[in-house]
Amino acid sequence: MEIAVFGATGGTGNQFAVQATGADHQLRALTRSPEKLSGWDAVASVKGNVLEPDTVLRTVEGADAVVCILGRTKNNPVDVVSRGTEHIVGAMQEHDVKRLVVVTSIGLGASVTNLAWYGRVANATVLHDLMADKARQEELVMRSRLDWTIVRPGGLTDGPHTGNYVHGSDVDVEAAPISRADVADFLLRVLERNLYVREAPLVTTREGVDLAFLWEQVRDVTTRLLWGT
Repeated sequence: MEIAVFGATGGTGNQFAVQATGADHQLRALTRSPEKLSGWDAVASVKGNVLEPDTVLRTVEGADAVVCILGRTKNNPVDVVSRGTEHIVGAMQEHDVKRLVVVTSIGLGASVTNLAWYGRVANATVLHDLMADKARQEELVMRSRLDWTIVRPGGLTDGPHTGNYVHGSDVDVEAAPISRADVADFLLRVLERNLYVREAPLVTTREGVDLAFLWEQVRDVTTRLLWGT
């Protein structure tokens, strides 16, 4: 499969690239830093920014599917996720590419019921702008005529690839730690098996949440928003 990827140099995007190329898929990735993808025979990089419609068009052209794992850092505007997604959707419609898999977050839409109280407080305060941008992203995708899947993961960690996670559009589980490697595994499964078309499944684990995990989440978000890494 030829897959256009947006966000391949991020934590989850990098894990997806590793697993997708390991499964013999070909990737074309838009990035501002092509050197981060050097040495990958099965990954063709397109230098540019998701806010540039022309480079988005070049990245999508000829793809069988698109995976969008956009995030926001200090070097981007606060609405980079929704604006970038708007360009991606437009490019897919122009090139007649139908399959889109997008990563957002638990806490959006109906999945707010899967979020513990402290997660809801965080989303309504320090993460308000970020979550509002992701909400606009979801709205853009859902309004499109594409064969979309919106994946809402739980709290992301840098843990190992285990394959031990739960997923579903209506599953009774609270958001818990899940490794970026396992989220990438789920994204690849959704693509290869054509699962959850025009649905928004969450993916998480049944692990317990402790103070160490909460601190890691705060540190991760702060690092990305303040230092852009």
